[in-house]
Amino acid sequence: MNSIRKAVIAAAGLGTRMFPITKVIEKAMLPIGRRPTIDYIVRECAAAGVQEIAIVVRRGSTQIQRYYGDDTELRALLSRRGWGEKARALDEIASVPSITFIEQDLEDRYGTAVPVMLARDFIADDAFFFVSSDDLLVERHGQSTLAELGRDAGGGGGYALVGQPSPASALDRYGRLETVESDGRLHLTELVEKDAGGIRPDGGKVLINISRYAFPAEFLPVLAAVGEHEESGEYRLTDGLSEVVRSTPIAVTVSRGNYFDLGSEQGLAEASRHVVVDKG
Repeated sequence: MNSIRKAVIAAAGLGTRMFPITKVIEKAMLPIGRRPTIDYIVRECAAAGVQEIAIVVRRGSTQIQRYYGDDTELRALLSRRGWGEKARALDEIASVPSITFIEQDLEDRYGTAVPVMLARDFIADDAFFFVSSDDLLVERHGQSTLAELGRDAGGGGGYALVGQPSPASALDRYGRLETVESDGRLHLTELVEKDAGGIRPDGGKVLINISRYAFPAEFLPVLAAVGEHEESGEYRLTDGLSEVVRSTPIAVTVSRGNYFDLGSEQGLAEASRHVVVDKG
């Protein structure tokens, strides 16, 4: 059974690849069918048994907060007009785990490690999932890669991440996971950043990093010690993992779901077609 009950979701990005629409609509609020993309991530966490979620949003943003907040005026209007049936959608929005919002100032430190560091008070001494709102994983009913990730982390050193099977041609866009099998389980040996030069000549499948992690609270001081990346100036989560893997086993959970990159127009369109059309 997965024992991880907290999750941190990174949702503070500007969405520059989706300009100009993300000038007025936050990237995490772009729609897939009748729901914003962030809601699919939140419900993925809920399906894995998460009870508390921290969403790291851009400083000054309000759209995600308003979506999950209760709109009493709207409920009153629907009631006055006899549209109680339409209010059920609002009840559905509220059927999510407890959500805490944490602001990230994009003028300050930047990088994939920053949302985790900002959530340190929320995390406290607990194990937690970390998920990017840019990455959607659609799974069959009753299936949860995230729950499996939590179990894999509990069976090792407390660390685990998801590997998504993908064509090797994707390596110029995603980080690659190098693994070794031990006692019937996969363990991480190396995290390789985006590298088109690493494409396998046979064009076979590789495992890419889709930003789904399970961490113990002990990972926080590791991230703090790593500091700023010399070349990029970013605070990179993968730099912290590279430190951990030298001394601690990191389990790799292979996803069986369908992955979509929500940070691109093509990925959002493909996700919409899969969820709305294919799922009916």
